[in-house]
Amino acid sequence: MSQRDALAVGGHTRLAAVLVGVVAGAISLLRLWWGNPESLTQVVWAEDGVFPLCIEKAGFLTCLVDPFAGYLLVLPRLLAGVVALVPVEQWALATNLLAALMAGVVGALVFAVVRRFGLGWVASVVIGLLPVVVPVVGFEAINALGSSYMLLLYLSTLVLAFPLRSHVVSWPMTIAVAVLLLLTTLTIPTAGVFLALIVVQVVRRAVPWRAGAVWAGVILLGLVAQLLTALGAEKPRAINASGDSFREWVDSVPETILTFWPGLRLESYDFFGVFPVSPLPITGAIVALAILIGGLVLVVRGGDGMVAIGLLLLTGVVVGAVPTIIGGSNNRYFVVPLLLWAAAAMVALDPLARRSRPWMVAIVVVIVGAVWWSALPASWFRTMPAPPWQDEVLRVENACMADPALQERIIFSPYWPPDWGDALSEPTHPNLPCTVVVGKWLDD
Repeated sequence: MSQRDALAVGGHTRLAAVLVGVVAGAISLLRLWWGNPESLTQVVWAEDGVFPLCIEKAGFLTCLVDPFAGYLLVLPRLLAGVVALVPVEQWALATNLLAALMAGVVGALVFAVVRRFGLGWVASVVIGLLPVVVPVVGFEAINALGSSYMLLLYLSTLVLAFPLRSHVVSWPMTIAVAVLLLLTTLTIPTAGVFLALIVVQVVRRAVPWRAGAVWAGVILLGLVAQLLTALGAEKPRAINASGDSFREWVDSVPETILTFWPGLRLESYDFFGVFPVSPLPITGAIVALAILIGGLVLVVRGGDGMVAIGLLLLTGVVVGAVPTIIGGSNNRYFVVPLLLWAAAAMVALDPLARRSRPWMVAIVVVIVGAVWWSALPASWFRTMPAPPWQDEVLRVENACMADPALQERIIFSPYWPPDWGDALSEPTHPNLPCTVVVGKWLDD
């Protein structure tokens, strides 16, 4: 390929990446609006509200390093700094626009990463859009700044699983990836799994050892920061690992995979109301073990593409299992695994997609869209204003004007936090002195 042709290909990839990013951001907003048009201006979702509130009370730098659930959550804290700059009545709109921008940026970067690795256009576009189109995302995680760690884990995994086809990685590229990995680790401790991915890629010589050493170093630095934060947290994260929580994770694996076909689930029922049918009790163990063994085999014996699939499968297992086993099952813990496993499936299907005619690809897209149609609007849980944000702000402002010495507790959707924030500690807490309201909000 001539230099001119290479530049043309690079230009086309950049333009396509921008388009994928725009579509991803638009879909992220559309799914929220589709679930409830009021959600764009009336829903400030959980920690998406308590983080800028912390900044209003204690300042940006203090809140940036304040533990949440016992660990650092840096990216949502950084984004909260932007939200805190706008009038409080507009926090819902600002949060949603910023979350859509984040989804768009990640979608564009993911597309560029896998496309430059050599995947076809269809697979690259789908993998870039997965974080905003997969049904499970719409349950709770769609367009939420507090869930941006999911986007970081997804992007970082793909960056490490699909390195550039070169034994020389430039220092600007090395530094850019290092910044991404450091930000991811400072946001979510399960990013420690990336150390294993780096080792695999360095041993395979898919990544130069110098770049691998830099990336491993920043991850270790981030893990140390997370450890120190956890040890000093006023209310540390509860660790409840047990055999029961492990079995809960195992049993949840096939159930969550079935969300790719909304409405299907494993359960006992009476066939035609007469014949009892029950799923195999060890179905979860079989599925989880198949993913684990399949990933290991591909990493050990596969070529570049097969190793990438194996790394996606194995990383999905780890990032789903760890939080579930130590903290209990939650739909959020299965979002990233499903994204990574879906991306692995698209990599495996890439050769078929390349050989398929456009009309065949269009038919598949229509079929998948029809299957997912009922699950595309974000859930009522994610989109119902509970309470409506502007009404809540008005309530607090009226109470504080009546008694400036009062301390209010502001509530975010979905009537969050529970127990009036007893699980949280200051300054990341819904307690709101009326001096802040009178001195800042009313003046603005």
